[in-house]
Amino acid sequence: MSLREVRLDKHFSHQSQDSGSSLACFESLCQPTALHLEKTLAKMLDVLIIGGGPHALTLATLLSNPEQPLCQSSADILQGIQLSKSKAKSVRYKNKKRQPTKPVFDTGNEAKRLPCPPLHFKIVDSYGKWTSLWESQFTALNIPHLRSHTLVHTDPFNKKALQDFVLEQNRQDELYCLPEKMYIQDENAFFNDNRLGKKEKKLLSTTNGLQKNLYFSLPGTQLSIDFFQEQVRKNDLDSVLIRATVDRIIPVLTEDDSKVKFFKVALHTGENLEAKRVIMATGPSRAQMANIPCWVRAIQESYPEESLQHTVQLMHYFCTHEEMGGPSSGSPPVCQMGQRVMVVGGGLTSAHIISAALKQGACHVTWVLRKHLQLKQFDVGDIESLIGRYSHVEHGIKMDGLAYLKQFYNERSLHKRLVMIKQARKGGAVTPEAYAQLQPFIQSGQLLIRAHCQVTEAKWCYRSQRWRVSLCIGEQWDGEKIWLATGCKLDVTQDPLLSDVMTKFPIQVSK
Repeated sequence: MSLREVRLDKHFSHQSQDSGSSLACFESLCQPTALHLEKTLAKMLDVLIIGGGPHALTLATLLSNPEQPLCQSSADILQGIQLSKSKAKSVRYKNKKRQPTKPVFDTGNEAKRLPCPPLHFKIVDSYGKWTSLWESQFTALNIPHLRSHTLVHTDPFNKKALQDFVLEQNRQDELYCLPEKMYIQDENAFFNDNRLGKKEKKLLSTTNGLQKNLYFSLPGTQLSIDFFQEQVRKNDLDSVLIRATVDRIIPVLTEDDSKVKFFKVALHTGENLEAKRVIMATGPSRAQMANIPCWVRAIQESYPEESLQHTVQLMHYFCTHEEMGGPSSGSPPVCQMGQRVMVVGGGLTSAHIISAALKQGACHVTWVLRKHLQLKQFDVGDIESLIGRYSHVEHGIKMDGLAYLKQFYNERSLHKRLVMIKQARKGGAVTPEAYAQLQPFIQSGQLLIRAHCQVTEAKWCYRSQRWRVSLCIGEQWDGEKIWLATGCKLDVTQDPLLSDVMTKFPIQVSK
């Protein structure tokens, strides 16, 4: 699960690249606006957030506490955690004194800042509940814990907030510790994680055992949901949440059409909201965002909807069932007993789908991957290359030891930034622990991996009620169920919610 935001403000002077942009634009939201609206617009919102996921929760927490300092200094962000050998390899740093780390945000001029009045903001979510899709996905895919560790959470003011919550609630037993060592010798798997793949690297470690378990442990899913709800309660964020679905975002322009005065947001209820700024925090959660392969669109036969599905549908399974009064627990039917299943895609969700299918009695599963099967603990493969502890060459690009993230934020080209993001992520990958659960089925022959392989054609047979699929390696597959774990794509040029905005203000988009 990574979420993106598109920020639409009245000047269109900024574009958010990722969830961190919520922090970057917060100060600008607090500055006095130069636009004086008529008395009839006195109830206009300063900010409207679309979506009630974790990124929206972080931003709403910021907006509800405008006077609270955003961040401490970066010097102790990884306090007690050793990311590499203490000795520097490069001689050019040998005789240089280490400079004290400056704060991420300059607090020297804190007193000079103008006071920030309370902001009038609302959040619109289709299900009217914070992080409901996350909770639904956890349940649907039987996900035991998050992929990210306890330093990654939704509280923008306290980096140890999740750790403090664990200790206060005495719920240390809901933390999943990362393994000290992981050995997987398998012809199918390729480690794309230098922390696990290079012997000379020190494993992430701390001096204190309890700290170690807290810092680099993975929080259980129910623990995470309870942490979200506690944050909602502390900041009274249920009071600003509206249950509705946004149909359109319409920019209302000045008389000369040069600027946006405000945005009119049309809800499915027929109600209209007006806001000076709109932030889309929907993430890849809508069915129209699903990344559908071209061979699916080329299928000419009619086929049962349940025989070919995308995993994005599972995100909404329990939310929609709750609305209809159905059960909100247990696992949704991924397949039927005795069926042959094909799963297309190489990310962590594909591994979850395969596990669910095997548990529900699939007689055989074929796993089709466009590339090799990558194993990574986190979404990014090489932690040290991002933080910048050493010089090295990666994919033919020399990394000079400067922090990769620093290079990213100094880069002004959106196209180059996108390239850097893709280089850091290196495509979808499966965690070692998720893959280890699948190994017995691989060894027994119940799970067959087809790497460097793509589907070229799929046909539905009415008589046998089965799929007949052709693979690029010349093989044929027959089965009853196909799951697409091909992810979702965020494309502002294709998003129906942004069609009015893009018509009025066409912009260049890097893809």
